[in-house]
Amino acid sequence: MIRVTSWGIAGGVVDGGMPGRAWLGASRGGAVDTASLALANRLVGNAEHAAAFESSGGLTFTVDTPAMVALTGAVAEVVGAGGPPIGWGSPVVLPTGATLRIARLLDGARTYLAVRGGLVGTADHWSTGEDPGTPAAEHAAPRRPPATEVTVWPGPRVDWFSAEAWAQLCSATFTVTVTSRVGARLAGPRLDRVCHDELPSEGMVEGAVQVPPDGNPIVFLADHPTTGGYPVIAVVDAADIPHLAQAAPGTTIRFRSSSPRRET
Repeated sequence: MIRVTSWGIAGGVVDGGMPGRAWLGASRGGAVDTASLALANRLVGNAEHAAAFESSGGLTFTVDTPAMVALTGAVAEVVGAGGPPIGWGSPVVLPTGATLRIARLLDGARTYLAVRGGLVGTADHWSTGEDPGTPAAEHAAPRRPPATEVTVWPGPRVDWFSAEAWAQLCSATFTVTVTSRVGARLAGPRLDRVCHDELPSEGMVEGAVQVPPDGNPIVFLADHPTTGGYPVIAVVDAADIPHLAQAAPGTTIRFRSSSPRRET
C-alpha cells in the first residue's frame, strides 16, 4: 500500500490519457508530459503509459511494502526517510515504511514518479498492480537537456494574421507567464490580426497556439478545450510538446518555423 499524506501542487495519478475523444468533447487528459511519464515507467519495467504520480512539488507518501520507483521530468529536491537517496532517472527500491517527499522543483514544471507494477487505487490509498515481469533499467537514464526552441507548423487561421505577426512568432522570444494542465500562457510581442471577424467555435488540438485579443499566445496542453473561438496561428510539432509541458513560469521560448516560408 502507498499512503499519500500530501498531494502538494497539482499532484495526481496520471497515465497516458485517452486520445481520440475530441468528437465527444473530451481532451486527451493523462500526463501533461507523456515523454517523461514513459521514461519513468520504462525505468521500472512498466508499460510506458502505466499510471504514475505527477507533481509540481509537495507530493508526500509512505510505502507499506517494498516498492521500486523512478523519478523523471523536472529536477526536484527529494526528501526521504527510512530509505535510500532518490536520484533523477534511476530506479530505486524503497523499503517498508519509507517516506518520500518531492519538494521544490529546481528545473522544469512537472515531475513524474513511476512505481513498478503501476498504481491502482483511489483517493489517498494506492497499491501496485501486477508485476510486469520485465527487467528494470540497470543504469541511470541521461536527462534530455531542456529545450527552449520548438518547431511550429502554420495553423488553420494563419491567414487571419499579418505576415509580420508570423515573422514575429518565429523570431521573437516569448516568456511563459502561467502554466497549467490546460495550457501555457506566453508574453511577448503582440501578434496582430488582419482579420477581425467573429470566429465560430472550431476544433482545437494539443499544441495549438491560440491568440486571444491581447495578442499574447496560449499553447494548449493535455487538458485543453476541444473547441475554441480564438484563431490558431500555429501548432507546435507533437515531438516538441513535452518541452512546453516542462516550461515553468519565467522560461523563455522561441518558435522555429517548420518551413522557411510562411504557408497560408
